Amino acid sequence: IMPAASSIKVPILVATLKLIDSGKLEWNEPLELTKDVIGGGAGWMAYQPIGTSFPVYEVANEMIRISDNTATNILIKEIGGKEALNELFVKLKLNQTVINNLLPDLNGTNTTSAKDLARIFTLVENSKALTLRTRDTFKGVMSTSRTNRLLPGGLLKGLGIESKNTDYKLMDKGYRVYNKTGDIGITYADAGLIEMPDNSTAVAAFIVKGPFNDPRSAELIRSMAAAMAPFLEEESSYKKNN
Repeated sequence: IMPAASSIKVPILVATLKLIDSGKLEWNEPLELTKDVIGGGAGWMAYQPIGTSFPVYEVANEMIRISDNTATNILIKEIGGKEALNELFVKLKLNQTVINNLLPDLNGTNTTSAKDLARIFTLVENSKALTLRTRDTFKGVMSTSRTNRLLPGGLLKGLGIESKNTDYKLMDKGYRVYNKTGDIGITYADAGLIEMPDNSTAVAAFIVKGPFNDPRSAELIRSMAAAMAPFLEEESSYKKNN
């Protein structure tokens, strides 16, 4: 069990899409910015006038695209608060994933595990958490994530390529990664769904806890992602030839 940082936004996105599946929420439904959901750190929604409304799709996209903390808090409130989310996490058997405070949660009170993060991606990919329609929506939102230096960057390095144009180079090799990072200084995380050249998929999740803002934490995630690349290549090649 580790501090979740912004990696907890992935199960929050799933919870939001489950509301859409159930008909309790519309993708274009307006959500209001209120004082109690203002969160510091990443994002721009906190700086808009109180009472401003944003459609659900914009709030969800900004939560993942730039890790907007206020957008996340808006969704937490809409879902029904911490208690409702934690009940859903239990139903999904995310046994180490708990929301205790709104974002940015710099003290690390919200928790998860690498196993839980891998599980939520697996549930979505296998259509056990979402319908096919919202599964596609999930991937669309996840594809907007800007931060690709950890899991995607490490995977690319493991494939023998060094490039700043990470996403393009991965796609050129037949890979696509839908990932979400987390960083509160004491904890770095990255987890994602990996689409491979043979059309199969894999999931990977890493959380590292270490000294505050120690660059070794992020580098360890990149190194672990790079280390799995030969295995993924071997599996993809085996399936293609058999």
